[in-house]
Amino acid sequence: MWPLNIIALVFSVMSRISLQQGNVDGARRLARVGKLLSLVSLVGGVIIIITFVVINWGTYKV
Repeated sequence: MWPLNIIALVFSVMSRISLQQGNVDGARRLARVGKLLSLVSLVGGVIIIITFVVINWGTYKV
């Protein structure tokens, strides 16, 4: 789920820039969204990998 990871990275960079400018509340908000997107992407990627393993496990022939 790489598109979500890229968006999460953009939010983290925006959060850092916002913190450097002194906007602590904005930085926290952006960091929260970036963290959520990163977790969703991680869980989604694991689900996709498990799904492919389960599907291909049944079609494997010796």
